Amino acid sequence: MRRKISAAAENAVLAIDELNSAGYTTYADYEKGVDYVAEKMKHDITYSDSVYDPEKPTFYVSNSGDDSNDGKSPETAWKTLDKVNDPASVCEGCNVLFERGGLWRGIIRVPHNGMTYSAYGVGMKPRFYGSRRNYAKPEYWKKTEYENVWYTDLCTKNVGLVAINHSDVLGKYDEIMCERHNIGKDGFSGPQDLKKDYDFYGHLDEEKCFLYCSKGNPGEVYDSIELGEGFTLVVPTPAAHEGITFDNLCIKFVGCHGIAGLGGHEKITVQNCIFAYLGGSILDGFAGCRTVGFGNAVETYGSCNGYYVNANWIYQIYDTAITHQRSVDNTDCHMRDVEYVGNLCEFCHWSIEFYNQPNEGHERSVHNTDVHHNLLRCGGMGWGSRGRAEGAALFNSFTLPMDTVNFVTHNNIYDRSAGGLVRLNRGGDEKIQAFGNTYIQKKDGALGWIFDGVKTFDNAPEKILEYCKEENARYFYAE
Repeated sequence: MRRKISAAAENAVLAIDELNSAGYTTYADYEKGVDYVAEKMKHDITYSDSVYDPEKPTFYVSNSGDDSNDGKSPETAWKTLDKVNDPASVCEGCNVLFERGGLWRGIIRVPHNGMTYSAYGVGMKPRFYGSRRNYAKPEYWKKTEYENVWYTDLCTKNVGLVAINHSDVLGKYDEIMCERHNIGKDGFSGPQDLKKDYDFYGHLDEEKCFLYCSKGNPGEVYDSIELGEGFTLVVPTPAAHEGITFDNLCIKFVGCHGIAGLGGHEKITVQNCIFAYLGGSILDGFAGCRTVGFGNAVETYGSCNGYYVNANWIYQIYDTAITHQRSVDNTDCHMRDVEYVGNLCEFCHWSIEFYNQPNEGHERSVHNTDVHHNLLRCGGMGWGSRGRAEGAALFNSFTLPMDTVNFVTHNNIYDRSAGGLVRLNRGGDEKIQAFGNTYIQKKDGALGWIFDGVKTFDNAPEKILEYCKEENARYFYAE
């Protein structure tokens, strides 16, 4: 029996199937259809109904609430994330509903099994920002000894992004994202090397963020300054390892991951959510250096059994929209029952990513993964891909183990990438079954890194058949 998915995911399946049954033969016609499907997915996800079991204990949270209330009704709602993070205030198997239109800054730490986080009321989805405040106040900034360089010491270490004058308009892809500089990369040695507006440096060892602003104190010049601070916004505690649902949340402005820490968990669902403008902090010590950025919207790192990500709108992410992964280390890792369906991923460096790297002496396996009816667009064209766009991909692997069984990708739309559309490696990746997918790329662009090197997109049908093992795939050469 097919697993039940949200209404927005069902609508995405129907819309993509309808587009593909229309028989379009030209890029212009098909791309108009893709644009229509994208807009429909945005609408359906943005206005999706909340999904939770009303028979379970339910707690309400509102910006106008009070933590001294009992939280059991909209009229007696709590106010802060501290209250819902308190294991003594909530209980196993409960719902936590945030008022639509509200905004919370800080961290969610899931304290119990079986919890559902969703929304109530009317209006836009409840927003969760990793930026602990709007930093556009002059008292938040201090002048350094360097010309036009200011800093705030009210932030975390390792700020990953600085967003200037962002609006609450969803799907605004061209908002101002400052350019991070890291000591040890491109000749940068410290804040004295910030030379133009929107350059910034998030200190790795001190709680400071430096910003170049030629017009004066940034807190006076700009209407809003959001910092992607150096933490993951939503993480389960060790006591919460099964049956957790995240529904109808909007997550933005955090330097590490949106929702992560899911490795070793079972029956995790992320649906009807919006993720935007996150990532960019430094994965300190990775590859023996302090210059490699990271940040995914939804991630499980390690074993999983039941990991469902459906009907999410994810855009402008530094690294990856959705991923299940494990690198080489001294652990066994088994990934079971993964489904990604009905997601719209745009302007991310990687849209859907997966790997469980083989590790001699340890068991690694990936069984029953179904990636289908997702619309993945404009890979490597966002702020996070600056200087590395050629490495982007929409369907991206860093190697599956030989014990890969029933990994299927079908009816997805891969719509242009500054790098490749796909990345596949020797080993378990060769067991992926592909059918019904659509590939759109410039003729002189890349199909992607496949097995032994980059494969170009010219002669697309022959190469998709040879390398992706996909017969009768749809393909269009983008103009």
